[in-house]
Amino acid sequence: MTSDATMTALLSVAGLTKDYIVGDLVTPVLKGISFDIYTGEFVAMLGPSGSGKSTLLSILGTLLKPTAGHFFMLGNDLTKVGERELTKFRNRNIGFVFQYHHLLPDFSALENVMFPAVASGLMDDVEAELRATMLLGRVGLSHRLNYKATKLSGGQKQRVALARALMNNPALVLTDEPTGNLDRESAHQVMELLTEINAESGTTFLISTHDSEIASRCQRKITIIDGKVDSIETNPVVQHGLAAA
Repeated sequence: MTSDATMTALLSVAGLTKDYIVGDLVTPVLKGISFDIYTGEFVAMLGPSGSGKSTLLSILGTLLKPTAGHFFMLGNDLTKVGERELTKFRNRNIGFVFQYHHLLPDFSALENVMFPAVASGLMDDVEAELRATMLLGRVGLSHRLNYKATKLSGGQKQRVALARALMNNPALVLTDEPTGNLDRESAHQVMELLTEINAESGTTFLISTHDSEIASRCQRKITIIDGKVDSIETNPVVQHGLAAA
C-alpha cells in the first residue's frame, strides 16, 4: 500500500455527530467521528453492538442526516447538498449490501439487479439487462438469471445483492454485516467475491462487521467504540485494489 500522501481521499469524514432526540431526551450516538477512506481501499469498520456503526454507515450512505460535522465524497460536501441532488448522487456513486439482502421477492435475479439503473434512469432496459447479466455472471449466477428471489439460497441472494450494488458502477460500496446471515461456506464465497471485485475494478469497499476474520482480509480497520473512533490500524500484508498499486 502506498502512503496516504500519494493516495486520493474518496471519502473524508470530519467531526460527525449524531444525536437522537425524543422530547427533552437527547441521546448522542456519534461523538465527533473523523477519518479518510482512499480510492480503491478495502476497509473494515469494527465495533460492538450499539457502538454507532450502523448509524454511521447510514449517514455515509446519505440515508440519514448527521447532527453536526461534515463528510466529503468526490469533492462534494454531502452535508450541504439538497435532497434531490443527494438522491442522484447516491444512485450514481454509492452501492449498498446489507445483512438482509432486501431483494424484491416477486422479481427475478436479473430484474432485481437491473432495478437501480432502470429506476434511476441511468440506463435503458437493453443496456441495463446486458450489464445485469454480466454482473450476475461475475458473481457465479448465470444459471439463475430468471429465478425469483424466493427460489434462491441465502448465499445466492447475497450475491444478487452484491451484483445489484455494483449495477451503477459506484465509486463506493457500503456493506453492513454482509455475511452475518450466511453459513461459513457461503460467507467465504461472498468475501472472496468482494476482494476479487475490489482488486479487479478498484471499487472502494467499507465493510461494517464484528467478525475479526473478515477484518483480517481488509487493508485497514477502523474501530468504533461508544460513538468515537477508537483506533485505525493498517494491515500491511493485504494488498489489493487501486490503493495498493
